[in-house]
Amino acid sequence: MKFGEVIVEASGRAEVFADIISKLNLRPPIIVKPNWGVSQCYTEAKILDWVLSAIGDKVLVVESYGWARTKDAVFRKRMGSKSRSSLRKSDQWFLDYSGIRSVLEKHGVEYFNITEAVWAGRVVEPETIRRLVEAKYPPVHNDELYGAVPFRLYESRGGTLLSLAKLKSLASPIDVSLSVKNLFGLIPTPSRMRFHGKKNVLLDRSIVDINKIYRTLFTVKGIVEAVFTASLTGEDPLDPEIHKNLGLVLGSEDTVELDALVSSLVGKDPYQVGHLKLASELFGKWNDRNIALGRESGIRIF
Repeated sequence: MKFGEVIVEASGRAEVFADIISKLNLRPPIIVKPNWGVSQCYTEAKILDWVLSAIGDKVLVVESYGWARTKDAVFRKRMGSKSRSSLRKSDQWFLDYSGIRSVLEKHGVEYFNITEAVWAGRVVEPETIRRLVEAKYPPVHNDELYGAVPFRLYESRGGTLLSLAKLKSLASPIDVSLSVKNLFGLIPTPSRMRFHGKKNVLLDRSIVDINKIYRTLFTVKGIVEAVFTASLTGEDPLDPEIHKNLGLVLGSEDTVELDALVSSLVGKDPYQVGHLKLASELFGKWNDRNIALGRESGIRIF
């Protein structure tokens, strides 16, 4: 079924992903940003396999290091070390633990870690990014973001960035982590607390700011999936309630409307989701009628 620009499928399978991706009109070069933020609930190997099979063309998979994507986070319910050596070891552990390394090898796809590129100084001159972004949007609030775009991604500008998001419902004030929030992982620092701010007061604008940058360089499209897992998180982000085999997958060329619809399906008012409301003011508002039709459909998550 379809609500405005959002395609909704209640049974996620390889052919369903192929059908959705065919309708998203992805234009090469194609960058795929999965959700590997934490090691309890993430974009699984099989989902990535289906997506890469559906796209077919050469793809670059991008992610940054995260100190919650660790063995400790899974088994000891605590954050991992932020040292560079520990982050590198955890990343290799995760690729094996998740089975993702085998999928990348199967498709001959490069996994590009943007944190390593930034650490090595392989980034575009900040003033170049500033000029491009500010020709289209208001300035970002933290100038550090202008210096966080790797050459490797900048060389692919003009293509499509597919935000391949895991469905996560969180405690207020974050509320949801979907296709717009997924780009927050393109901020390369392993700990992003300064972009959260005290009690998350900076988080909404930080999410929108990184979207400004990558929407300037790419056409951004989105998939939000809860095929094998989705998470409902309270105060402790390392102890989410995992819901399995919901089968749901949604896709759209409009990530703001996509996330607004998903928010309503998990029982949240998208107008009360701070980063979505702010994103709608810059990137285009969702259609209220489409959101209402989604709610009236009887589809409910969690």
